[in-house]
Amino acid sequence: MRKVVTVRGGRFDLDSVRPRIEAIVAHFDQYLDEYPVKTAKSKHAVMGPVAKILERAATRKWDAQSLTGYALRVHEMNPKARGYLSPTARQALEKGTTQLVELCRTIPVTAVTKVVERIDYSLYYVRRKKGIEWLEKTRQMFIRFLQEKYHSNFHELVEAWGEKDAKDLKDFGDVRYPSIQSEAYKRASDNKKADIDAFWRQYQDQAIPEEEENND
Repeated sequence: MRKVVTVRGGRFDLDSVRPRIEAIVAHFDQYLDEYPVKTAKSKHAVMGPVAKILERAATRKWDAQSLTGYALRVHEMNPKARGYLSPTARQALEKGTTQLVELCRTIPVTAVTKVVERIDYSLYYVRRKKGIEWLEKTRQMFIRFLQEKYHSNFHELVEAWGEKDAKDLKDFGDVRYPSIQSEAYKRASDNKKADIDAFWRQYQDQAIPEEEENND
């Protein structure tokens, strides 16, 4: 069933602007691919400046240029961004913001909240899905790293890590993401910590780290 928003003088069909919503989500998603926060658990953190863009665009009081400038400043203030944003990502941010402002101003004011909410959660879903996929890719990289080090001999891994750290493992495929922030890492054996640390030193430019909770 198609969702509708009841407004004075008629009904607004959300699905009538679905292509525009999808285009906006795609632009913001392209921009966020370059935002330094990748795997945060909170919606606010994983959405970065886009969360603020959506909030302010919904008021219909901001023009696209001012709102884009505000978002760029938020981006630059994130220390992990190091003040850099590629031209491609900047253009994606500009397009998403411009199309969002135009959409909010052309639909009935009573429909704005629902439309922005649709964009908000659609984008959040895309970003969380990507974050989970990135973490799994890193986990698989860690498994290959261990297989190479231990000559694909699982018993060598168990012997090195100790019974406590290997008790829930049946084979290499059960090895978890190599977090350096978890309590499990703090309690791990010296050999397991050494393997995790060595992995990050070797693959720091390819692997995706978990975001700290205080980044939320």
